[in-house]
This record gives sequence, C-alpha cells and structure tokens, in this order.
Amino acid sequence: MRRDASYALVGDVGGTNARFAVADLQGARPSIVLTGAVLCKDHESLAAAADAFLASAGLAALPATATIAVAGPVADGAARLTNAPWDASEAELMELGFTRARLVNDFEALATGVADLAPEDSVAIGPQVEGLTRAPVVIAGAGTGFGLAALVWRAEGPAQVLASEGGHAAFAPTDELEIEVLRALTRRHGRVSIERLLSGPGLQALHAVLAQIEGVPPPQALSSEEIVARACRGVDRQCVAAVELFCAVFGSVCGDAALTLGARGGVYLAGGLMQGVERFLTGGAFRARFEAKGRLSGFVESVPTRLVVQPHVALLGAARTARRLSPQAFQMSD
Repeated sequence: MRRDASYALVGDVGGTNARFAVADLQGARPSIVLTGAVLCKDHESLAAAADAFLASAGLAALPATATIAVAGPVADGAARLTNAPWDASEAELMELGFTRARLVNDFEALATGVADLAPEDSVAIGPQVEGLTRAPVVIAGAGTGFGLAALVWRAEGPAQVLASEGGHAAFAPTDELEIEVLRALTRRHGRVSIERLLSGPGLQALHAVLAQIEGVPPPQALSSEEIVARACRGVDRQCVAAVELFCAVFGSVCGDAALTLGARGGVYLAGGLMQGVERFLTGGAFRARFEAKGRLSGFVESVPTRLVVQPHVALLGAARTARRLSPQAFQMSD
C-alpha cells in the first residue's frame, strides 16, 4: 500500500492505554481526522499496537510518518515505558514501512500541543491572572504516572520544549499529615517520589494510607476512577479525603515547579486524572498550596494555573512534531 506524506500516524501511549490517531499535516495547523485506542496489555509491543490500529482504520493510503508520544524517557530513538511492559524504538516503527518515525516523551508532546492551544481549550483554576508573554510555561499532570515539562521561548522562533522526569523527584511533605503519609509510603517503597502520590496508583495509595493513619479498617480496594467518582458524588468520606489531599499536594508540586523554572507564563494541568478532579482543583486547596511559598509567595500569586480541556492536545503535539520531520513538504506556521 502506498504511503501518503500528507498524513501521519500519531500516538499518545501511557501506562494503561495507547491512543492513536491519523493526523492531517496540511493547512496552517495539523488536525486530527481519525482516532482510536487500545489497551497496552492486549499487545506485545508498541509496533504491534500501532499496526493493529492501522489495520482497523480502513485507510486507502497509509501515513508516511509516525510520531508517538510515550510515557517514559526517550534516548537515541528508544524508550522503556515507565508504567507499561514495552520497550519501544523508532527502528521497530520503521519496520512497519514508515518513511520517518520519531518517539517523543509524552509530556514533550503535551507541551508542544499547549503552545498551540486556543483560549477555549483550557479553563482557569484559581484567579483569572494573565501570565507574562513569552515567559516559561510549565505543563504538569497525572495519569498512570506523573509528568512534567516546560516551554521556553527563544529570542526568535518557536518555543523550545524541555522534557523531564520530574515525576520521579522526591516528594516533599508540608504538614503533619503529609509527614505521616511520607512515613507510611517510605516503609513500603524506601524512597518516595512525587509519582507515588500524584498518579492513578498514587491516589489509590493515598486512599489506603489515610485510613491507616486514621486507625480505621482498610477501605474497599477501588480503582482511581472509582475513587474520583465516589468523591465527586460525595458518597464516601474516605474517597473525598484522598482526592482533597491529592489536589493539595498537586498544588504544592506545581508551585514548586513554577519557582524552579521561573514559569511566569503559567502552569497548565493535563493528564488522565485531571478533568475528573476539576471541582476539587477549583474549590479545594490546590491554589492556596500553589501560592504558599513563603517569601516567594508573591512570585507565584501572579502565575496563572489552567486546566487543559482539549482532548487531543498530546496527539496534536505529536502531529506538530511530525510536520517538523519534513518541513519542506508543508507551509510551516511555527
């Protein structure tokens, strides 16, 4: 089957789900024309999952380019996914017949997509403040794991993405309850990273640890989605407490990231868990903890925090990367 350089296979692969799409690379900006998703556990490799998606898509011509965002560090065209049983490489994607293939970190793709967001693609969490134009921007979020990236503008041209593994930085408690949580998780894991709390499994851990600290019987084992749903319905006090603490810690971490990277352009929240907990982000301790930075509180008070509601932002970021692999083929808008 022939390959069409006007289209790309793009993907956003986390620890649980692999989302794929066909992106139209023509026009002022890329657009998503076909989407699908598979469970990572149902396929032996990233290439097998991508091939299954393409086989089901019924395309007259296959895309020439593949750009896949993966939840893990990428080096020399290869990646070991942090929370999925796959080793992935650009070489194995090329074996499917693509002309060009690129792996990028998932939050690198999110950051690339955030640079193109329209105003309606995100909503304010906290006060309606304006970030500084062309100042650094942080993108942070929780799903199966925790991701962190930044956008830094150069004197001329598009922003540069700084990918990171910030989710594996150490968790820093800020009050007595969080110190107790740290002690409990330290007994279980040794070193406790941010991701041990701010992720789907992290929310489950908080749910169990809070009951342990309170001295009540262990709660029913629930998925992170079930914890969020029960908290939002207000039917389970322990679920509410877990989600409230999750959002408070999230605020602290995002404020720390804003300080570390000088993110006066704003902090954008993304990831599979974030829209589910929007009401707790808006009405809870998130923003207060974001701003609680002692002598530097004034710095972060002027930094906007926004929740990304554009569902395809990572896929659009991957499509933007696909365009850059062969810029001669398109009239680039960036």
